[in-house]
Amino acid sequence: MANNKYSIRRDSLISPWGVGAIVPFPHDESLMVSGLDFWFDEDHSYEDFLINDERLSRRLGGKQFVMPPDFREFSQDAQHAEMRIPAVRFPLWHYCPVCGNMEQIGTAGERQRCTGEIRKTNGKETYCFKNKGKPKNLPILVPERFIAVCKKGHIEDFPVMEWVHKKSDKPITSSCKLVRSTGGSSASLSGIRYTCTCGATATMNGAFGWDSLEKIGYTCTGNQPWLGANQKVDCGEPLLVLQRGASNVWFADVISSVYIPWLPKYKNQNTKECIERGVKKFASSRTNGSVDEVLIKKFVLQNQMIDEDIDDEQAFDEIIATLNNTREGDTPQSEDEYRKQEFDVLTSTAGNSKDELYCINYSATEYEKLDFLKSISLVHKLRETRVFQGFKRITLDDTSFSAQISVKEISWLPAVKNSGEGIMFEFDYEKLYRWSSEEKISKRVNIIEQNMKNTGKLTTEKLNPIYILLHTFAHCLINALSSESGYSNASIRERIYCSKYLEKESSQMAGVLIYTASGDSEGSLGGLVRQGLPGRIENVIKMAISEAKWCAADPVCIQSTGQGQYGCNLAACHNCALLPETSCENKNMLLDRGLLIGTLDDTSIGYFSGYEED
Repeated sequence: MANNKYSIRRDSLISPWGVGAIVPFPHDESLMVSGLDFWFDEDHSYEDFLINDERLSRRLGGKQFVMPPDFREFSQDAQHAEMRIPAVRFPLWHYCPVCGNMEQIGTAGERQRCTGEIRKTNGKETYCFKNKGKPKNLPILVPERFIAVCKKGHIEDFPVMEWVHKKSDKPITSSCKLVRSTGGSSASLSGIRYTCTCGATATMNGAFGWDSLEKIGYTCTGNQPWLGANQKVDCGEPLLVLQRGASNVWFADVISSVYIPWLPKYKNQNTKECIERGVKKFASSRTNGSVDEVLIKKFVLQNQMIDEDIDDEQAFDEIIATLNNTREGDTPQSEDEYRKQEFDVLTSTAGNSKDELYCINYSATEYEKLDFLKSISLVHKLRETRVFQGFKRITLDDTSFSAQISVKEISWLPAVKNSGEGIMFEFDYEKLYRWSSEEKISKRVNIIEQNMKNTGKLTTEKLNPIYILLHTFAHCLINALSSESGYSNASIRERIYCSKYLEKESSQMAGVLIYTASGDSEGSLGGLVRQGLPGRIENVIKMAISEAKWCAADPVCIQSTGQGQYGCNLAACHNCALLPETSCENKNMLLDRGLLIGTLDDTSIGYFSGYEED
């Protein structure tokens, strides 16, 4: 976001902020990012900010991806000068930090100063009343802390007027004015008191809870301020009172993808481009309604003489199939199938230094004592596309509602592209499968399953022990790489190539991509790839496993029967296996050092229990 006063990084509009999110700015400003309808206008087209990612676009039904516009002066770019991401003011209830006078401000209104209408507080004339005739001396109103949200993504101000009068059984009249006060004998919610000029009064005690507003007959009004002042819908769901800065007020629904310049079925970029040229050239050239296979074959061979790495058979078959409309669809139907495309490319030598994806694959036999791996790929160049699909409130469960991000149907979504580098670890799936099939492994994973079922996170799904192992391994490895590569652990990310649930496993893949991807200079410094070279990565892995054997919170941590959200972690806490939010793709869920290095009761349960450290 950019204007003359406030700014925000453009990738922050994907996460942790975005459409419908309350962004706290300096000087007690609280603004909400507006819907996509308001981002561009007739004078500024979104087409000038497009990001190309054919594979991800196909997966999302042909959606285009648009980078949030950055603010530019006329001297920099006259065509796109002074573009701003629009925002509305929220919450609307504001109060004076000196006298407690409360006012409601419009969504597009400027900040206001106290009116000085409250004459007395505790029997004394207020500072604001005394300075009523000197507006510039009056304090600026600050936004209220409390808001109310529903599970469908709607949001509104905490109904303070209704709360005060229902608690006091007094009617609301046009002359009612509220005063906010804090302190007294309690520092808790009961110390925050609202008093009306009619005599009604109530504290915030008991306001937090699903039935607190329902008890006074107040339910969701379907308010969607990010879409405009008149975009309310019928709702009536119970409201949950939260502080506006709470982490569960807004969850971004973001999908990320490793950009593959050519689809995985193509051998290389030149083959893909040859196919595209052939389809375009022969689309309207037919003999008796049929394609001329002789001319197409000749065309392909001529192209191969220029670019020797073109796969002539694949190019010929693909052009024919496309022109005859017999080509099979290649859009993946599941997350696993989509990631399998990346897995196949990243576990091979692909691309070159000119491509946006360039990796060199090495067999595990070229490394010392890494027999649990099949290969390691040094990804010298990669590009990640991160797309904002929507947002949710209260919980990020698959069953929760995704809120509307535009009034009208829009053909594009906000996205950013980041460049970086990484190391791809391909595990020996057969060894992992034999380990995961042991009864003692299943019993330990069942503890997590039961914890999550008790909290409603799981129903009948069976967790995949291999995923938990790979996820924990990735976290421990990121911590170790951080101290060796020069990157902070918040700059290193993970991407797990394995299904979380056994029944959804559609392919036998087991891999971990540890990578950096950033729009700034810390995207590809070369320090991470260098750590993947033979003679280096062995020591890093040893360090990761060795440090995983002891946590500052042990023995409490290693003996845990459930910690973290939904009790989805066992031996994993902030002292050992948890990472910054920017690093983990699964919100620090499904982690267990016990599956990595064993437990106090059974050291053999860990996959790396016998790993050589010397």
